[in-house]
Amino acid sequence: MSSKRKTPARTKTTKVPSPLAAPATSAQPPSAVSAPAAVERPSPAAARAADRARVEAPKAAPPPSRPSREERHRVIAKVAYGYAERAGFRNNPVEDWLNAEREVDARIERLAS
Repeated sequence: MSSKRKTPARTKTTKVPSPLAAPATSAQPPSAVSAPAAVERPSPAAARAADRARVEAPKAAPPPSRPSREERHRVIAKVAYGYAERAGFRNNPVEDWLNAEREVDARIERLAS
């Protein structure tokens, strides 16, 4: 038994021309190039299963639920305080609250749609 390993230099390699490559010379007869393999179509059952899988794919997350009354009240209070703070607490607090309510309700509607 030989202890020498075969290296790439010692192995015989043959190059097989690619059927897609253009022949360098016309030495090869046209019958030597094999025809491309036929494309296998999926069975009707497999096609239906693939369609079902596509239809049953998870959809986008549902829109966020509307906040509770307490959460809405808390957000309105923060926004109204921000209005008052920016004005140096010189504005009418009721006007700040009503403006904050309009802004928060508009945000909620925008998120719901």
